[in-house]
Amino acid sequence: MILTVTPNPALDYTIRLDALEIGKRAKYRDPEIDPAGKGINVSRMVRRLGEPTLALGFAGGSTGELLKQNLDREGIPHDLVPVAGLTRINVTLLTGPEGVATHLHGPGAPVSPADVGRLLDRIAEQLPRARILVLSGSLPPGMGPDAVADLIQRARRQKVRSIIDVEKDLLAAAIAAGADLVKPNLLEAAEYLGRPLDNPVAAAREIVSRGAGAAVLTLRGEGAVAVAGGRAWQVRAPKEDVVRAIGAGDSFAAGLAVGLLRGAELPEALRLAAAAGTATALHPGTGLGTAEEIRSLQERTDVREVR
Repeated sequence: MILTVTPNPALDYTIRLDALEIGKRAKYRDPEIDPAGKGINVSRMVRRLGEPTLALGFAGGSTGELLKQNLDREGIPHDLVPVAGLTRINVTLLTGPEGVATHLHGPGAPVSPADVGRLLDRIAEQLPRARILVLSGSLPPGMGPDAVADLIQRARRQKVRSIIDVEKDLLAAAIAAGADLVKPNLLEAAEYLGRPLDNPVAAAREIVSRGAGAAVLTLRGEGAVAVAGGRAWQVRAPKEDVVRAIGAGDSFAAGLAVGLLRGAELPEALRLAAAAGTATALHPGTGLGTAEEIRSLQERTDVREVR
């Protein structure tokens, strides 16, 4: 099983407008509400790829209930700790004939130390059933980076592989704690290393040298690079009519987790990951790629070893 942890989940509310002018009224159409937060999206894609998953995190108030209803509708098993406040709503505005996306993201409802303790206890209960733990996204106010190290250590004790997709101080905590695999994008890696990056493979090697078991750097439309065990690879999915990048990284993480769950070595897991990410990038709003799209893209995805 792939266990996902989303401490700061959301509802994604996507609407379309012909145009938006600040200070004036506008009519929208085609509203869509999807369960969201990076780890939630990982579970959604894992489910589409046909593997078992369980989504853990927090849920608050009426929006938290709506989040759970949407997960139920998609057949995503979940165990969300109830908290005070409301689960945040992220809004995506698609404007103009090209559907240019504007994203409005909230910080999430604050959580207490007791809430954090309950979430960690539920993760500990589920880890013996899991083979891979994916921790993704931001933390809500009240939950600090030490929780990231705690989760990695708990997973290690249960011999569960950890895949961590976070940024800033959370990424630093994950690397220092020896996460099995970290998956920053190029900008997040540059921020962690404190400099612009012109050689992603060298950056991935440096991240591994600082404590991570493996590092995968996603490069938006240019695929990804990975370093593990002294070797490095680059993966490129075929160039398609990409609609958006938001959410593609979560599908990439899901494909990576599924590939590893199935016993693939990292290069083959990268092939599935890149296909899943590209499939999602073909969909507007917060839509995900389909298993059929992923299979087609996977056959045309190139993975090669690099120096």
